[in-house]
Amino acid sequence: MAKIGVVINTSEPENFYNALRFSLFALEEGHEVEIFAMGKGVEVLTLNEERILSLMREVIERNGKIVA
Repeated sequence: MAKIGVVINTSEPENFYNALRFSLFALEEGHEVEIFAMGKGVEVLTLNEERILSLMREVIERNGKIVA
């Protein structure tokens, strides 16, 4: 399967959330996924938004990677 890199450079939680949903779909299809948060995207990692934190945990549990 493919290796997929997702680059997030926005502090908009909704965009980060959608990127996580896309990443989970790709992982379910058997692809390797690495999410790279840069610039303002790093700010989202510090938010205490449960729906984002929950999806981040799920990505990691499915062997996806999240780096900043």
